[in-house]
Amino acid sequence: MNNYKNLLEPRSIAVVGVSEDAGRPGSQAVRALMSNGYTGTIYPVNPKYETFEGLKCYGSVADIEGDVDLVVIGVPAQGVLAVLESSAQKKVPFAVVLSGGFRESGPEGVLREEKMLAIARAAGMRIIGPNCLGFANIHSRVYAAFGSITREPKLEKGSVSLVTQSGGFGYSIALACAEAGIGFRHVIATGNESDVNTVQLIEALLDDDETHTIVAYIEGTNDGRALLEIGRKATARGKPILLWKGGVTEQGALAAASHTASMTGVYDFYRALFKQTGIVEIREIHEAVDFLKALESKKYPDNGGVAVMGVSGGSAIVFADAGEPQGLTLCELGNDTQQKLLAVVPNIGAVHNPIDLTAGYFSAANAQKLEAAVGATLEDPAVGSLCINLATTGVSGSLAAAQVLARIAASASKPILVFSSAPSVQIAEALRVFADAGIPVLPSPSRAAKAIAMLMRFKRTQSRILQMQEDEGLKVERASVPLSTAVGSRSSLSEVESKEMLRSIGIPVTTDLIVKGFDAALFDKVKAPLVVKIVSADIAHKTEIGGVKVGIRTAQELESAIEQVLANAQRHVPAAYIEGVLVSEMVTGGFELIAGVVKDPSFGPVVVVGAGGIYAEVLKDSACRIAPFGLPTAMEMLDELQCSVIMRGVRGALPLDVDAVARALVALSQFAWEQRGDIAEIDINPMFVLPHGVIAADALIVRG
Repeated sequence: MNNYKNLLEPRSIAVVGVSEDAGRPGSQAVRALMSNGYTGTIYPVNPKYETFEGLKCYGSVADIEGDVDLVVIGVPAQGVLAVLESSAQKKVPFAVVLSGGFRESGPEGVLREEKMLAIARAAGMRIIGPNCLGFANIHSRVYAAFGSITREPKLEKGSVSLVTQSGGFGYSIALACAEAGIGFRHVIATGNESDVNTVQLIEALLDDDETHTIVAYIEGTNDGRALLEIGRKATARGKPILLWKGGVTEQGALAAASHTASMTGVYDFYRALFKQTGIVEIREIHEAVDFLKALESKKYPDNGGVAVMGVSGGSAIVFADAGEPQGLTLCELGNDTQQKLLAVVPNIGAVHNPIDLTAGYFSAANAQKLEAAVGATLEDPAVGSLCINLATTGVSGSLAAAQVLARIAASASKPILVFSSAPSVQIAEALRVFADAGIPVLPSPSRAAKAIAMLMRFKRTQSRILQMQEDEGLKVERASVPLSTAVGSRSSLSEVESKEMLRSIGIPVTTDLIVKGFDAALFDKVKAPLVVKIVSADIAHKTEIGGVKVGIRTAQELESAIEQVLANAQRHVPAAYIEGVLVSEMVTGGFELIAGVVKDPSFGPVVVVGAGGIYAEVLKDSACRIAPFGLPTAMEMLDELQCSVIMRGVRGALPLDVDAVARALVALSQFAWEQRGDIAEIDINPMFVLPHGVIAADALIVRG
């Protein structure tokens, strides 16, 4: 935050581009600063005016007598460079460029943006924008902005900061949150992000004590690795980040050499990021509202058991339907809990979970009984959180429930959420009591379930980050012997070299012999059935050119297979350098996986694992994580796969060695991270999971 203090807490602001035209960005910025009570010094800039809104107007930024912490630029794009040069002369540390007409407008704009950056960097100036709405510090009444950020309704002070690459849509999120009573600290629109980007601002806000939660909307980032580190840091500190990733259907460029690369897209890497960092993904505006309200109390469930209590059986069913896929369960209450409930719940009700309090229970007359019921339920160790279904309960009943729950919430360590579908204008007083007590009230039981599940996931990820950072391999250094030392400058390794590399990092591979041709004694050296494959670093997909033969059981079949793969390689890829023919023992039994690594420009090496063989195309079943990682993350990946139920044994089949797969993925992730400068892709296809151990039957490592 200290590096951005002059930006977010400026003592003086120059606004360039003021005009009598009220619609001009500069004019809007000055009027917003004045009308909102900004207490610093405002310097309007326009050589055509002597004064503006009663303030002295300057011909240029360089003409200003006092220091300037921030310059807000609202002139047409063609005039921005001259303003920046004047600001550089004045040694202004930060500029907010509201103007459009830069790289978003075509080649001329791209060149203009490059010149803008050159001026700023030479002067040590940082830039927000261009092509942005600017920002507002609600607490300090700094409105270095124009457009929707400066208009009614005004945002209230609070502990949420919002950073958004889309000013208009981001402010839509802010307004929806404000309508729900959520206050803000900062709202920052970053526009083109030619210099300062969303990730850097999130990092700055982590050091802002008055920001408790961060919401961000991004369409992409050039530094996913930084976002990974910042996300972990935020979660460890207990400062949640809610992130909306726009453009999730965009697919990354798929490398032709690897099966692994075709199993993922860019959005998959963001989803991995969310799981590895505790960053909370939001996909709807109401999710931002719900999750912020749920996070406000800073109470988290220590398990996925939820008690549901209320007057609507249907609401409990809807809650359970929404909660189960999210990892929540309507937990079984202990006998002691049920006995306590029997004393305060009507005979026609139910004391198992869900707890049916029956119609009319929420009332002032039942206040003591409700307090006893809620208290007993929260004391049950199986209960991690509590959802109260008020449903359509009216004015007096809602208020009575709110007063009881507010008293309990003051000392309760477990989160309490409320579902109410009563019109807010009718139960306004109850809603105020709930809000003051930090109890979220959500308009559907399914939304309550998703909010509780979010709290549970955040807490679990936080615990893992705090307790297992060393095991997760977050401090792995680059290997002392780079891959290039072993294989020279070739663009890819042969299968033999690739498998030997895997063997050296602890991943078992098949027993192989490489030969130039058939030898009568060869068949006795390897146990049938056999696989024969052409060996050439120049042939990535051997099967497609007839370079693989399987199921060989006799010496005659072996001789024929060797001749065929050599001939096929010569016919289809005549320029390829042929090292020989690989004769391998054929792996039988077990289950086929595809595992490997792709290198993303933003996230670096990403490990992917998925169902192989006939399931690869049918199920499209895969999971990925950003390297490096440890065993807990590897096991989490495998649990996500649909084929995990097969590997763990179904219909009497022996379970396969899933732990060995996890260890192989960890080794792969460490290797990919250590050699991140030299490896573009790793493809292990297939990797056989056996009752005891795993074995890589084929592999390809691509340099890059």
